[in-house]
Amino acid sequence: MARRFGPEESRGLAGGSLVSAESLRYQKMADNLCAQGKPNEAVPFMLKAMEDKNNVDIFVTFAFVQQNYRKALEVLEDGKLIGESSLESKYGPDAFKDGGPLVGQFNEVMDTRPYMRLLQAMVRVAVECKNHRKAAETIIEMFRLNPMDPMQQHKWLPTLLCRIKRYPDTLYFCQVFLDIFVSRLSLSQLPPGGGTQFLPPRHELYTPQEQEKMASYESTISYGAALAAFRLSGDCEESRMYLRAAVKANPTVMLKILRRSERPRTLNASARSYNSPEDAHDYLWLSQDLWLEEDVWNWVHANSDAQQAVRKDCSRPGCRRGEQSPGEFKQCGGCHTILYCSPQCQKDDWKRHKPDCVFEQEAKAIRRAISKGQPIPASGSIPVFAADFSEEGVRGYDPAPIKMTPEQEREEAERRRKRKEKKKQMNKKKEERKKAKKREEKQKIDIEAARNDGSDLEDMQEQIADASLE
Repeated sequence: MARRFGPEESRGLAGGSLVSAESLRYQKMADNLCAQGKPNEAVPFMLKAMEDKNNVDIFVTFAFVQQNYRKALEVLEDGKLIGESSLESKYGPDAFKDGGPLVGQFNEVMDTRPYMRLLQAMVRVAVECKNHRKAAETIIEMFRLNPMDPMQQHKWLPTLLCRIKRYPDTLYFCQVFLDIFVSRLSLSQLPPGGGTQFLPPRHELYTPQEQEKMASYESTISYGAALAAFRLSGDCEESRMYLRAAVKANPTVMLKILRRSERPRTLNASARSYNSPEDAHDYLWLSQDLWLEEDVWNWVHANSDAQQAVRKDCSRPGCRRGEQSPGEFKQCGGCHTILYCSPQCQKDDWKRHKPDCVFEQEAKAIRRAISKGQPIPASGSIPVFAADFSEEGVRGYDPAPIKMTPEQEREEAERRRKRKEKKKQMNKKKEERKKAKKREEKQKIDIEAARNDGSDLEDMQEQIADASLE
């Protein structure tokens, strides 16, 4: 669902200058019903909101209640035409032309935000339809309109360019972002289109100091550069340099790759911090199969930096035990940020770790509330500030002015407990299905072996049937 905060929320959708109050009211009713899991009941309100031809956000809501992603993409295409017409009616026929009043400056005009949210939704749906070319082209158009990338689409573009085998463009795009981070470029020197008017990439190495700094940058960019460099030049110092930076920035990604973990089935809706496990989850949802291709996987599996990055030491001071295999140790169940080799080490370290654990859980609760447009927990002790861009410049605001009452906080805790219990039951059923499948495969092997050695096949089949009944 499209959600609005800060100045945009206080002044109404699109700065309060395009969409009618009646349309907004219908949209809010539809959003509330969708949040309650009643999308069919929300559809009539969506259709009423669509009567205002300036309401672009409602097309995003409507797209995600369609019966399939192909239909959703059609809805978004219709919304895109509506959004262009709406903005042209206010800013003139040159609004979307290079050199016009909006192109390159969408971040400064709040009226453009619904249109950009629609393009962002179009990228997601195109990926779900496996139309990676359209997804990449849509992001490139978003960068043309707004090189500052407030929609964070730079995280997806490298993977999408790799999927359509545009490896030189992938590497060039990643280098633009890395150059800015290591101070080779300033934001005022940002290339046209935010790096999407592609040039041939460099093949020189960053300095040791720059490489050290790269290890704390956005891991999706470094992973994209590593994959593109490997596809262009194979196992070389350049591709190893990018891979080193990536695994140091977010080793969770490499851990899942080396363990050949199952690809995430959907994006992670949880609040997140920089280079977090949630970021890794989303990157793997988009990219994991590219890293599991045989030649790529063999490359990273043989890479000592990748192996070293994913093998962790026990977090209890004084315990010198390290993992023998990736993912051997268990995370703290509260904060999910540190690991212990045993329950005893976790118990012995609790007094030291407790303040950090409580702080991290509270920070996650605040991020979760803000991302969902909900009040922050009443028991929170962390001060929260936020700012946003508007036509008047940077403007501060309270992202969650209303705190939860103790009763609301208890209800939210109960909802989280039920969700956790439901997830636990689902995982248990999934594990049971895996065991049943293994039993079936073993039974087939036993039957085949009986055929080969001339044993009494009927007796074996009866024994297997009796075991299944028991």
